[in-house]
Amino acid sequence: MLNIGVYTNKDKDPGLHATRKVIEALEMADCSICYDAETAALLGLERYRDAAKADALFILGGDGTILRAARKYVSYGLPLVGINIGHLGFMSEINLSDIDKMIRHIKECDYVIDERMMLEASINGKCSKLLALNDFIITKINRTRMVKLDLYVNGTLAEFYNGDGLIVATPTGSTAYSLSAGGPIIAPNVNCILITPMCPHSLYARSIVTKFSDTIMVRPHAGEENVTFSADGQELQYLSEADKVMIRRSDIKARFLRFTNDTFFPQLKDKLAQWSVPKK
Repeated sequence: MLNIGVYTNKDKDPGLHATRKVIEALEMADCSICYDAETAALLGLERYRDAAKADALFILGGDGTILRAARKYVSYGLPLVGINIGHLGFMSEINLSDIDKMIRHIKECDYVIDERMMLEASINGKCSKLLALNDFIITKINRTRMVKLDLYVNGTLAEFYNGDGLIVATPTGSTAYSLSAGGPIIAPNVNCILITPMCPHSLYARSIVTKFSDTIMVRPHAGEENVTFSADGQELQYLSEADKVMIRRSDIKARFLRFTNDTFFPQLKDKLAQWSVPKK
């Protein structure tokens, strides 16, 4: 029996109407259902099987929801299925109306697995590592003040930045904050690391693309205070001038279950067109 996990975002689905529709579709297809703990609590389930044991994880929400679910479940190797119930996202595979079609494709093994590179970071060589599917961001808690950062690539000083901060992103993350900061769009199947300065106080400071196997180190300049470090916009930590952030490609990959591999550029076209429409 197909075992499907359900992970939802109560802010995107406040009445859980979409979530219950997905559950109903899974039950009609004779699928076994397991849940994320927060989703189970929202549904009032006292007894449930954990989503970590699922064959695939259905995620209801937008890209932010998918990022949270990926960070929680990626180490289990679960294929992720993003179900868009918000604005058009880059990571979602289907809309709610496609749920029956997706279940049928999974049952018939008619799908592809889209593997996405992730980054891992450690501070001062500590064993505990942070994972990011999109990006790591180093900035000031108060962005009215500039931050001075040194960037090293494989131990060699590559650049000194003075500005709002620095984004170290995966190709998946190139269409997120990095794009808003003026960085390039990189196809998700390109193995590389993207480094984009945020509002640099220099005319020549531009994004840098390094090899996927490079080791990136970022350290605050002497005297810097209130510098923060975050992974995918979460797990905020403070850095001192003595801290060194080491970033490299992770051995763990995020796995997305899709109808076809040819989804990135059509989604990109639609998303950019959506952004270009003036809001009323």
